[in-house]
Amino acid sequence: MNVLILSLALSLLAPTASQAASAADQAATYVEGSAANAAAPLRLNIARSQGHTVTTLRDGRLLVLGGKSNNLATSAAELIDPRTGRVELLSSMVQARQGHTATLLPDGRVLVTGGDLGDGRVLALNSAELFDPKSKTFRTASMPMTLERAHHTATLLKNGKVLITGGQGVRPGMVSFSAELFDPVSGRFESLAPQRLVAPRTYHAATLLDSGQVLIAGGTDWQTLRAPHSAEVYDPVENTFTQLESPLSSRNEMPLNVKLSSGHVLVLNSQDADLFDPVTQTFKPLAGPLKARNYEAVSALYDGGAVVLGGISAGAVTPSVERYDPVRGTFRAVGKLRKERAWGVATLAYTGAVFVIGGVDSADAPIADVAVYWP
Repeated sequence: MNVLILSLALSLLAPTASQAASAADQAATYVEGSAANAAAPLRLNIARSQGHTVTTLRDGRLLVLGGKSNNLATSAAELIDPRTGRVELLSSMVQARQGHTATLLPDGRVLVTGGDLGDGRVLALNSAELFDPKSKTFRTASMPMTLERAHHTATLLKNGKVLITGGQGVRPGMVSFSAELFDPVSGRFESLAPQRLVAPRTYHAATLLDSGQVLIAGGTDWQTLRAPHSAEVYDPVENTFTQLESPLSSRNEMPLNVKLSSGHVLVLNSQDADLFDPVTQTFKPLAGPLKARNYEAVSALYDGGAVVLGGISAGAVTPSVERYDPVRGTFRAVGKLRKERAWGVATLAYTGAVFVIGGVDSADAPIADVAVYWP
């Protein structure tokens, strides 16, 4: 590993001299192989196994919300400073939730919507709340969503509104066709009916394109079975959902979308991948990661590529890390996480490091340690 990169990594992630020395002492443990791959000496106050969100605030701090903890949804909220490595436990959310969304608004607040309780008692919530980064507090939104949703998507549009689509409904097997908009100025949710998704979707992925349209891909659909193979585009000007003629290359019930710096969107699915061209609005099949995996963490990188970390491969939780090369259109192994993990959430910080937060280990135990990958 490049000594300069290691020194930078340790300086950015150590808030005190003693912690910096501790990190340096443990560097051989945190770094494997020749890749600049490290797990930082950071730890959440509340371990989270899945269903949590990580949102980058305007000042670069990472807001970690909810998720499953001890088999129940938690209301815990924490802030991570990527520069100092400080982890701060905040006052709790109004509602415990997992499978929710957390969207940064133009004014710096964070909109939190829906989710469930994590124990099967309540499959979807319609409640919403707002986080104020100045006071570091949460308050209930002035009105709830128009529909109960969990494992839905929320996408900030260029006009400042938030598009909310699909999701698990209140009954088992119920998947929503519906969509709504949140207006941060009025604080109101507005149903887009009679406009609706072409296919009902939950566990799907949504990505804002440079054009201002939203790509909505894949997902689970027990009602029409169209979602796993299809994708559609929402046009906020025309207020329409249009199914793309180009389908996904394979069935994708839990897609992971990554918008690359080129404007293309990488869509991952186990051992397969698709690259979406926003100009032609078509998908190009790609050979997926070398190690087929599910429930991995993925993030774009500042070099135009992407990184895939951990997941479940061949029935076991893996620590493997692979990089996507946008020029060659291929994946290559670049090392391992210090500890295997699945269901983590990866976020690219302004420091250039990718933080992998939460998830489960090989014993299916929730993880509090925060891993950091340095490209």
